[in-house]
Amino acid sequence: MKKLLALTLAVMMLFTLVACASDPAETSSQAPATSSEAPATSSEAPEASSEEPEASSEEPEASSEEPEASSEEPVESSEPEPEVPVDNPYEELEIGKATTAPKVDGTVGEDEYATIIDFDELATHWNASSIGEDLGIYEAVLYLSWDEDYLYTCVEVMVGGPRTYDNPDFAAVAPHIFHRRHVMTAIVLGDPCLPKYQPANGTDWPWGDAYSSNLANEWSISAQPDGSPIKADHFGAVTSGEGFDYKIGVSGYDREYYEQRIPWAALNNGATFTAETGVKIGYAFVCCPEEVEYAEGADTSNDKYICFGAGVTGYKNFGEYVGMTLVD
Repeated sequence: MKKLLALTLAVMMLFTLVACASDPAETSSQAPATSSEAPATSSEAPEASSEEPEASSEEPEASSEEPEASSEEPVESSEPEPEVPVDNPYEELEIGKATTAPKVDGTVGEDEYATIIDFDELATHWNASSIGEDLGIYEAVLYLSWDEDYLYTCVEVMVGGPRTYDNPDFAAVAPHIFHRRHVMTAIVLGDPCLPKYQPANGTDWPWGDAYSSNLANEWSISAQPDGSPIKADHFGAVTSGEGFDYKIGVSGYDREYYEQRIPWAALNNGATFTAETGVKIGYAFVCCPEEVEYAEGADTSNDKYICFGAGVTGYKNFGEYVGMTLVD
């Protein structure tokens, strides 16, 4: 009996030990195991496609609507518009450069001037403004040269006799230089065909506007019967400029020479101007080769005026001066 009880107790103890070994409370108290290794990554790059993206065969659809016009005014440039010359009515003429400066003595020596222009009643630069019949009998000749400091000019003309005014006192005979045989010269420093030299009304400059414009220079030279020189500035003060010189010479009793040395620096009241090859100026002159009687009631219908260019006598128009280019 004791053996049976001992065996029963032994079996019960064995059963208890097995049940405790499988208790979930004991297993839950342990921390979960962590791996010291990083997760494995693939060494292979993702496979790229060998196919190009497919292009569309359709053209983009054009809009049928006109672009909307801007309501803003276009911005004007502050740059001045270039001046465009008008047509030149004369032949292309040039002024040769002086190899030796002409001597202002009232005579013209051989080869003294680089450019010589004889009177030609068919040439536009002579017939544009000349007044009188048979002006060819005066055998007018224009001589010209230039250098960096001066323009040299001489007008030679047949006059038919000496100066024989009744009264040798110029002031008593007439108050103006135009009452004598004289030459009036006019110059602009630039191409006379440029718009700024054209009169606003298309025909002539009002005298006051011409005087105050400082665009043109105009003056006259003459002489007393005894040869004493007379000069007068009309626009500008050229004849009082430093370096200006002139001489009216007489060859015999029938030929006069109106010779001048004109400083560039005296033109346009000393405006900056560089005389060099290729530069153009406007030049004109009026020669009165006969004595004119301006006494009250006198007949002046036989006035003679030999003109080179126009716009000097009778009316003022700088745009009608002859354009002349300085050349070597």
